[in-house]
Amino acid sequence: MPLLDELRAMAVFATVVRCGSFAAAARELGLTRAVVSHHVGALEARLGVPLAQRSTRSFSLTPAGEAFRVHCERLLDEAHDGLRGMELLRAEPRGEVRLTCSHHFGNKRILPALLAFRRRYPAIRLHIAMGDANIDLVQQGVDLAVRAGPLPDSNLYARPLVHEATMLCASPAYVRRFGMPASVEELRQHRWVVYPPSQRSLQVRDAGRPVDVPVHGDVVTDSAVSRLAFVLAGEGIARLPAYDAAAPLAAGELVRVLPEVATAPLDIFLVHSRRIGPSARLLRDFLLDTVSENAAA
Repeated sequence: MPLLDELRAMAVFATVVRCGSFAAAARELGLTRAVVSHHVGALEARLGVPLAQRSTRSFSLTPAGEAFRVHCERLLDEAHDGLRGMELLRAEPRGEVRLTCSHHFGNKRILPALLAFRRRYPAIRLHIAMGDANIDLVQQGVDLAVRAGPLPDSNLYARPLVHEATMLCASPAYVRRFGMPASVEELRQHRWVVYPPSQRSLQVRDAGRPVDVPVHGDVVTDSAVSRLAFVLAGEGIARLPAYDAAAPLAAGELVRVLPEVATAPLDIFLVHSRRIGPSARLLRDFLLDTVSENAAA
């Protein structure tokens, strides 16, 4: 089958699945039942497997059909969303988007982009929920979420948003009190500001070799804002993202600990469900362009 015929057949198959029968899909598409059946049959011939069991009274997907329908529905959704997005561009975009992100990263990276988005698209209403808890997007009716990775497997789409460098830091007061670690081995004896509370160790790379360093300290927090405050106050060492460390390092309020030792970057993702509306898609694309560009600046 030529590619255009394959895409057409996939769209027809997705419509059959959503409508629940060949007859209903034919009415939805404005085609005859025979034409709908022809498209699905041609698709089955192309794939070499049956996609559905059908009779005059029943319709059900085969295991292969169940697996393949996900791709076909995605194709159909993307086409519909693309058309709706272009309709938005013809007029002033409007609508409502719900977004959630953490307080700290949200204020550092997301809020400036949202302000710029509002200036460009003033008719789109934004509902911003800032909190560190991972909520159920579908259950809470949230369109977009900003989350740190790696992410567990799920039915959500995760788009890479920004790749933040990290580094080990302490305050000059901490170094005066406890000394500067001279090696990765000495890190094991030092105090840490533990974030998140579940952290038990930190992997670093010393001369290209991965080393797990136990993490322990008298301060344990679930807040990135608190982590920075306690590090600045001399309570311990922490791995900080560059957006937290840059200004205090330049002001002499922080010092790098073992700068030759590499720490894993912080990967931030923009997450959304399988289907999002045109306004959410517009904000998603704006954030993907703007946030990563500002982070690299």
